[in-house]
Amino acid sequence: MLKITNLIIPASKIRKFFGKDNAQLRLSVNCYERDIKKSNSEGITMILAHATGFHKETWEPVIKSLFGYNRLDVGKVFAFDCYNHGDSALLNEQILPDKFKWWDLAYDILQIIDYTQIKKPVVGIGHSIGGAGMVMSELIKPDTFSCIVCVDPVLSPHFLIKPAFDMNLISKRRDIWPNRETTKSLFLKNPFFKSWDSEVLELHIKYGIRELPDGQVALKCPKLQEFYTFMDDNSFSVIDAFFRLHEIECPILFLTGEKSNLNSKEWKSLIQTRTQRGEWYEVLGCSHLVTMENPKQVANGIESFVYKHLVELKDTQITPNNPSRIDQYTNFVYSGHKL
Repeated sequence: MLKITNLIIPASKIRKFFGKDNAQLRLSVNCYERDIKKSNSEGITMILAHATGFHKETWEPVIKSLFGYNRLDVGKVFAFDCYNHGDSALLNEQILPDKFKWWDLAYDILQIIDYTQIKKPVVGIGHSIGGAGMVMSELIKPDTFSCIVCVDPVLSPHFLIKPAFDMNLISKRRDIWPNRETTKSLFLKNPFFKSWDSEVLELHIKYGIRELPDGQVALKCPKLQEFYTFMDDNSFSVIDAFFRLHEIECPILFLTGEKSNLNSKEWKSLIQTRTQRGEWYEVLGCSHLVTMENPKQVANGIESFVYKHLVELKDTQITPNNPSRIDQYTNFVYSGHKL
């Protein structure tokens, strides 16, 4: 059995955007651990960040699987809501800024690590913007992570050259329903959720939705805040992080869905070539929302990668990719080629 403890902690004071009137933003963080420890050691600590528009509980099926593997001694897993998502959005409801900067997410990840006094070995795992956030955290503070897992990260020039998401769809999307029963019925009929794992969908309905004073229910993440998050203050955080991937020295896994709109042979080549210790793992039949569609396979990919680097090769000296190879695609990308 897993014990879940919810922590409310201050967001990082190092950021571009504070709460309204410079108010202190807060973060809702879940800590997962076994009722009975597997060993006397602290084990491996993991910190997980969700995708835009979702929340920390979407990770729970993956988390349960990670604790279930006999080869890994997982001590604690921390999953958190970005300050304008999930329970964090409720905590900050009256002070949410009307802009978002992805680098602020990275500083919040580092804040969680410092505040909870997480010690290595620690694995940073993030989906979509969460994956980019883990990379940015390591760039801000090198040697934070023992290894990183980016699940279909929005971390490519492709995202800006040909936007992966239609921003207009966010503003037009319904986000209020009469009650949870109606919400569940409509979600089950919605093609968007057809491919989701049933447990993840139940968690999304339970934890991604809030009750309103008039008895209706709504998404915890306001759709305007989701829009701000995707827009990233009209900046180039994705480009900045992508072209600094070669600075990351720890092993990094790029786990993607076979049918993801971010997946391409060129992108795979760019990612692997631009990293010192990058690896690739593809889940068949899944889209960008691979964590929601096949959490078991996502967990399998994470477990294999973490076991390889933190157990099998723990004391092995690894020769990274030759840095001279890392920047050969820079001109290719900026010259406007299709990725």
